[in-house]
Amino acid sequence: MKHNKLFVMECVPKIDDCREGQVLFDFLSMTLEVTKRGEVLDRDFSSKTEFLSYLRRKSNIKGCNFIHLSGHGDPDSRSFQLPAGDVHPEDFPRSCFKGKTVTFSACSLSRNDFMNDFLERTEAEAVIVPMNDVDFDDAAIWYAYFYYLVLHHGFTAEGAWDRSRRLLCEAPGKGQVKGGFQYWS
Repeated sequence: MKHNKLFVMECVPKIDDCREGQVLFDFLSMTLEVTKRGEVLDRDFSSKTEFLSYLRRKSNIKGCNFIHLSGHGDPDSRSFQLPAGDVHPEDFPRSCFKGKTVTFSACSLSRNDFMNDFLERTEAEAVIVPMNDVDFDDAAIWYAYFYYLVLHHGFTAEGAWDRSRRLLCEAPGKGQVKGGFQYWS
């Protein structure tokens, strides 16, 4: 089984009580420590400059086939928001995510005007992003399950997305995870 490597980039202000990327990292680190089936790394970013400088050095994310960007999204300005600065698709370094799967935990970024430019610019293999606003707990649960399938069971990104969506978003009854996670490739 292929061992996947995830890099969680936490871009939510540190004063926010709900830092989904940190919760995701803590949970996955704990479970992977026991199984040794995958690897998860993390880093906090507070400014656009720091974030983009880090991505310009390809060695910083070398070997990571999954990148998780936890932050805020603004579909009106078509940007991924950090505490100090907004990142538009054209701001990302060219080919910075080439061949990688990128997941956004950022409200409402699944829009053609953001995603088409993001995919072209970064050359990401696939992107998973919420179509609507998503609550902290819904995002944490959805991505924890998604990455559980990817890291523990060797699912492909598309296979894990499909199963997570069917089980957590479309299953009949109450308690469905909101956000409308969409798969782009």
